[in-house]
Amino acid sequence: MTKSVYKTEQRKDLTKYLEKNSDRFLSAVEIQNEFNKKKINIGLTTIYRFLNTMENEGKVRYELKNHTKYYQYISEKCNSHYHLQCKKCGKLIHLECDEVKSLKKHIIEEHNFEIDSSSPIIGICEKCNK
Repeated sequence: MTKSVYKTEQRKDLTKYLEKNSDRFLSAVEIQNEFNKKKINIGLTTIYRFLNTMENEGKVRYELKNHTKYYQYISEKCNSHYHLQCKKCGKLIHLECDEVKSLKKHIIEEHNFEIDSSSPIIGICEKCNK
């Protein structure tokens, strides 16, 4: 086994978990806790190494809160649309509507400014707003 390749089963499990939870940001500790609940033993160091590799490959993005990195899986389609993020629960909502495309076009044409699709629009989701 080479240094940059982790146990195949662990890598598959981590990838599946990140894909399944791609609607929110997760810390390495949260990921480890979920695996511990399922009686799957993956060390925190392995999780950090895996997330670092995924980040370098452009497959996860992170945000920093209170000196902790929180990661979100980026599917291939995520680079083609924008996201809303709840500042209370962290939920991500994928915006794939024509109105957003029109807004993007307007901002580029009228304000000579291009919005970065990897930066979410922050607000409060419907569930947290109740």
